Amino acid sequence: MTGIVLVTHNGLGEAIRHEAEHILGRAVNLTTVAVSYRADPESSLDELRAVMAASADVGGTVVLTDLPGATPHNLASRAAVEHGIPVVSGLNLPMLLKVINHVDEPADKLAGHACEGGQQGVVRK
Repeated sequence: MTGIVLVTHNGLGEAIRHEAEHILGRAVNLTTVAVSYRADPESSLDELRAVMAASADVGGTVVLTDLPGATPHNLASRAAVEHGIPVVSGLNLPMLLKVINHVDEPADKLAGHACEGGQQGVVRK
């Protein structure tokens, strides 16, 4: 099993987790980290390092962030590179559901599923 960490702006990670649990009808094993725009970047970075280390499972850890280039993504990327953890940005509900449904795969493969799920969730009619 691979650990899942959501690093988002305040409230977003918990909200999307809640919706995934509602859809799946069960609790989801993942960790959320909310990064406030008022947060001290170095304190947040230390928290992320600890969370990533604690979330690592047999398959490693994958980190999903909400907005590329924003503070949560930038801090997550800094912490993840130290441990060789893949980071995927652009978090949406289809991405998270795809990751949850393939959580038995290793982190690198799970990151690919995250990209695939996120893209499949964007549809224009």
